Amino acid sequence: MARRADIVTRTLILLPFMFLLFILPFPGTVALRLVCLAAAFLVAVFLWRKLAPPRIPCRPALFAWAVVALLSLAGAVDPAYSLGEIKNEVLYAMMTFVAFFAATRSEADLKQLLLALVAGALLICTLALESRLRLGVWNDEGVFGGIAAFAGYAIALAPMLFLLGSLSAAPWRRASALGVFLLVDVTAFLSLQRIVWWTLALQAGIAVFLLWRCGVLKMKRAALFACLAGIVLLAAGIFLAAQQQRFGGDDVETVTEDSRLGHWMPVLRRIAESPVRGAGFGRRALSKAHPDLIPEDNTLFWHAHNVFLNYGLEMGVPGMLALAWVFVSLLRTYWRLYSTPDRILRPLGIAGLMLVSGVLLRNQVNDMFVRDEAILFWALNGALLGAGVRRLSETKFARASE
Repeated sequence: MARRADIVTRTLILLPFMFLLFILPFPGTVALRLVCLAAAFLVAVFLWRKLAPPRIPCRPALFAWAVVALLSLAGAVDPAYSLGEIKNEVLYAMMTFVAFFAATRSEADLKQLLLALVAGALLICTLALESRLRLGVWNDEGVFGGIAAFAGYAIALAPMLFLLGSLSAAPWRRASALGVFLLVDVTAFLSLQRIVWWTLALQAGIAVFLLWRCGVLKMKRAALFACLAGIVLLAAGIFLAAQQQRFGGDDVETVTEDSRLGHWMPVLRRIAESPVRGAGFGRRALSKAHPDLIPEDNTLFWHAHNVFLNYGLEMGVPGMLALAWVFVSLLRTYWRLYSTPDRILRPLGIAGLMLVSGVLLRNQVNDMFVRDEAILFWALNGALLGAGVRRLSETKFARASE
């Protein structure tokens, strides 16, 4: 009876967190997202002593990121806009990270949160597939979001499905996780976003190599290299198929004609002209301070389509370095979790490395590290590290007590 009551209590605590993960990717839910985020943050604050979270990881990097963002206001061409973006992309992100870190106390909590995420994914994929098959094209105005948004969503989902499968002992649960992954893959292909396949290949390669490294996958080096090469070839084949479907061309010349390649050099030169001071936080720094960099024949390039280049325009080289420090700090923390022999921490560390690497690669060809995708990133990192760092601390304490 006591255990059942504890489960009910934990579920009630996690409700705003679960609902946020479920509705986050759906467009038109901004107000509801903020209500869920506020509720989750308040739960974490008021129950902080009861939740008793360990020390929050990556603090120096996160602090530097926030400070550099605030300092960018000194040179902002539109301080009111930049301050609003700092609120949206830094304040809300850190509220999300801290709340999920504090509330996720165990493997059971983590599973509940991931199941809510998967439930949302099933609904989004179902709606997207029905619309795509009925209309013949992806409806960017649909309730399931645009193609660029879905690409980032799929990349964040893949490591979580890997983790759910790894933490599930029952074969049917592992098969279910694989089935959802295949459903996400089919939907991602119909979105015709090409970066998805190289990112999923990177994530799959990380998982295979690290599972081999710790002895879970038992194969010789030659078989490992063959497996990794197969992943790359499969990704290349799907990439070219998506290229052909989207643009009617699949040769190398078609790929290298991507207009982003010509857009990045002028942006780099502009950053070099003012390496310390940017135009203020926010993706619209380019269009507000450097409108001459927007090609006349392609107004979609109102930002640099690369998260680091955007940060360089916004905050100079310090902004680029601060963001790199955040990603490196997260990767180092997940590597610590992977490096333990613990049966829970090891797959959790792999999933974290897949998540951060995937989001990093995805945002090299577009900057979607904003709004719902950024909140999802920080929510998942908070949940993974909340369960992982707590378990790591408890394991070390138990060993020290022996």
